[in-house]
Parts: sequence; C-alpha cells; structure tokens
Amino acid sequence: MTMHKRLKFLRDTSGNVAIIFSLSMVPVFGLSGLAVDTARILNTRSMLQNETDSAALNGAVEGPDGNYGAHVQNLSNRIAGVQGLSANGSWSGTDFTVTASGTVNTALIHVVPGISNTVDVSVRSVARLNQPMLQYEPPYTTWLDPEAGDYNRVYVYCFDPDPGPNNTPPEQRRTKRTPLQDNNGINFIRDYAQYEWPRCEPGETISFELYNLRFSRTNPQRIDHNPANDHQWCQHTPVTGYPNPCRHQHFTDTVYSGSVEVHTGLEFNILETVLCDTLEDCTSHNGPIPTGANRDPVSDTVGCTPGKYMYYGWEDRPPGMPGGTANWTQMGWTDRDYDDIRIIMECPEYDAAAARYVRLIE
Repeated sequence: MTMHKRLKFLRDTSGNVAIIFSLSMVPVFGLSGLAVDTARILNTRSMLQNETDSAALNGAVEGPDGNYGAHVQNLSNRIAGVQGLSANGSWSGTDFTVTASGTVNTALIHVVPGISNTVDVSVRSVARLNQPMLQYEPPYTTWLDPEAGDYNRVYVYCFDPDPGPNNTPPEQRRTKRTPLQDNNGINFIRDYAQYEWPRCEPGETISFELYNLRFSRTNPQRIDHNPANDHQWCQHTPVTGYPNPCRHQHFTDTVYSGSVEVHTGLEFNILETVLCDTLEDCTSHNGPIPTGANRDPVSDTVGCTPGKYMYYGWEDRPPGMPGGTANWTQMGWTDRDYDDIRIIMECPEYDAAAARYVRLIE
C-alpha cells in the first residue's frame, strides 16, 4: 500500500458511526437491562414475601401441635420464577417463623461484563399466635439442696402483669401463693392435702418465689416467726438497703416478651433458665444444663414450646450483696453455681378448642 493510500485510509471516517453506535449499545443495553431486571427481581421478591407472610400466618393458626409444615410446602409449590427455592418453618414459643430463599435469572443486565446472570433473593416472616396457653402443671422435678446451711422454701403463685390504670403495685398482683417445696424434703402439694397447684386466671402467669433464711436449715420454724424478732437469732447487723440481712424473698413476677419469660421481680441475677428438648436433657450430666461455680447464669432466649421442658436453676445467695465473702457464715458469701434449687417444668400445650388469633410481627 502506497503512502497516499495509507493516509487516505487513516482519514476515512465513513464507519465511525457504526463503531461508536456498537460500542455505545453496551452501556445502553446494560442500563435498559438493569431497569428491566430490577423491576422483575423486585416483583419476584414481593411475590415471595407475600407468599411467605401467608404461610407464616396460616402456619401460626395451626399452632405448634398442628400441621403447620403443609403451609410451608404449599409456599414452595406456588412460587414460580425462583430457582433452587428453599422454604422452612420453625416455632419459638408462640412465634412461627418462615424463611424462603433462592435465585432469580437476569434477562438483560448480564450482558454487562462482570455482572452475574443470577441474583439471590431471601425473605423472612414471623407470625405470633396470640392465644393463652393451658395452665402449667406441677413440676416434674423440684430439688432443693439438703446440705445448704440456709433454709430455702420455694412458693408458686399467679402474677398479673398489668398494673391497670391505678398502677397497682406488684405485691397486690401476686395471688394464690402456695408453698411448693423446701430443702428439708417437704413437698407441700404432694404431702399436704390443703395445698393445691394454683390455677391462674386468663392473662396471669405462673411465677415463683424463693424464700431464703440464712443459717436456718435446721430451724425452718423461723420462716413463720415475726420478722421483727429476727435480731434474736440473725448473726448479722442490718446495713443500708438490707434492714433484715437474714431473711430474703425473691419474686420472679414473670411476664412474657414475645414468648420468652422475663423475670421482672428479681433484684439480683439469681435464676438460670434453659430450654430442653426432652426431660432427659434437663436431667442428664451431658445435657445443656451448665455446671460449675463462680459463673454467670444463662437465660433462655427461645421460649417454652409445647413438648419441651424448661429448667430453672437458682442460686440461694445472690451475688452482689454487701458483707464479707471469706466463708459461708458471712452475708455476702455465695458460690454462684445456680443449682441450689432446681425445678423442671413441662411446657404447656395450647388449647386446641380455643379461638386462635395471629398477627405478623416481622
């Protein structure tokens, strides 16, 4: 090629428009594809969310004892346009959670270099069953350390969480207080005909009281004495905030946050709660119950579900009390092992005949 032809070729712009147009189509198609695919993905996700909400509500109506899994399966059968769809449902107390996830194929945006041809989508719905559970039945196990130096007695009572318009104090909302067991081996409900397990009114909760008398396991009669005379046997001088250093009452005043117990009456962190799948798990040395001294207690975060069991482990001497700690005869001494009192309760079943009301909370 002569020099003249080469210069003419370099000056020739007759194909520039086609080249520029072709190159410009990549971002144009990319932007158009982004708009189309974004709308498609959002529509698919919205459809998946609606179906998940429906499955959560319908499954919650079934209750933990019903065929709630069928609604999750129906969700999988109704969804189109989602690849590798995975849907699951699970109960936590009175909350039924449904999750769904998969991928959506893109139609146009993947022509842009570096953009995948699929997009992940996932949704979650939580429905709450607002229906009173059946009453708790008496515990499967109540054990109080018979070697403790203190006298301990556990009571059960009904607590009304609602103070009402007059702001009724907690002590007036504790009713049907009944002795349950002490650490001298007395099971009051089992051994005495005059004591019965309390049946709470709708809206009330089963709660516990730990009555602790220092240095008195062999003198249980002191629990019924006039507290004003405790100075005759109590070994410690009252301090600010603790006018009676040898007599202590700890009330759980249980309320529910969602389906999880919250013990609003406890001033000290003396109670450990663990949800067990089986009764054996709550009693086995290889189960989920923590062991060991000088530790912090664990608290259940799931909530009691029918068919499972709730473990309550108490420390009879609260951490953080004033006084010496060198030995057990001092007011502030505690071993913080949270097994001085152990109670195992079966989670109550739901009333299959009662009306069931559900609502989405997530």
